[in-house]
Amino acid sequence: MKRLAAILTLLACLSISGVAYAVFLESPSSITIDDVRVYRNLAETGDSLYVFQHEEAFTSDNYPVTPASDSFLFRLYGADNITKATVSPYVYPYFETNGYGSGVSSFYFGASDNAPVWGSAVRIEVVPSPAFFDSVDSVSYVITPTDYTSSTSQEANRSELENFVFLLCDRLEAIYTDTSVVLKTTSDSGIVLSAYGELYFRGAIEGIQALCPDLFFIQVYIPERMSVVEYDMSLMDTYTDRLDDTDLGEGFENIGDMIGVSGSLTAALIFFGISLALCIWTSKKGYSVELGILGSAILGIMAAIIIGDIIFVLLMCAALLAVIGIMYMVVLKRA
Repeated sequence: MKRLAAILTLLACLSISGVAYAVFLESPSSITIDDVRVYRNLAETGDSLYVFQHEEAFTSDNYPVTPASDSFLFRLYGADNITKATVSPYVYPYFETNGYGSGVSSFYFGASDNAPVWGSAVRIEVVPSPAFFDSVDSVSYVITPTDYTSSTSQEANRSELENFVFLLCDRLEAIYTDTSVVLKTTSDSGIVLSAYGELYFRGAIEGIQALCPDLFFIQVYIPERMSVVEYDMSLMDTYTDRLDDTDLGEGFENIGDMIGVSGSLTAALIFFGISLALCIWTSKKGYSVELGILGSAILGIMAAIIIGDIIFVLLMCAALLAVIGIMYMVVLKRA
């Protein structure tokens, strides 16, 4: 008997606490879905975003202590009456409503997600939790073809979403005048969301910064994959063979054959002789050796462009250094 009495007492306590818990939340005076817009191709081709404004109004503005994210749900049903997505109201602390009152929420579907058929008569339902409300009925909004955007390009859909978000900013600021929350501001790039606006819409529309970067001062884009060009030696071969079958190239080869060296080495030796002669000539004319070395360097650059052989370039650099060394030993050091 004692055990039975204890069980009955426990059940009574649970029953009383359950009744008290249900009565704890005041029923809203009205529940409405005021505006719905549906966009597509925002982050990838084939995605879709449902954005809507809702309101769980309380005549006294004495909002329940329990956050709306616990006591309400938003469900999106397809034309086949199957649940496609479920979200909770976003509780924005600066509105001081605990998530009730007017707000914005959304459903997003990627291209590979099980999204409703585009343009179909789906519905959004606001569902009060029976654990917190005794007799509050759910409210539905059937999406009509006019709620869907007719634009197809990413740029146009992002522009329409941007304009709608700014419209929502104006509506919410007009409603929550007591909080002095400013949701948009002006930057160098134009009108963008303020710090308050960024915080709110990131919570109300998940992924909004990637879906509509122009709303933000710091914008996020998904960069396109760069094409990779494999490295090869074709350009070097082009420069190396530049003098093939030309009079200048055959002249270097013929001179090289007479002394038993390659055409590139012949060109480098000729450059060496020209550089040395130029330095000696400028020194004797009183123009200083430095002017001759500078002239040799300019001639070397021009010769490298014309001949374009890596072997010649290396030999040319060595020849120029040799000229500098010889002129230093013969002229500069003695001076």
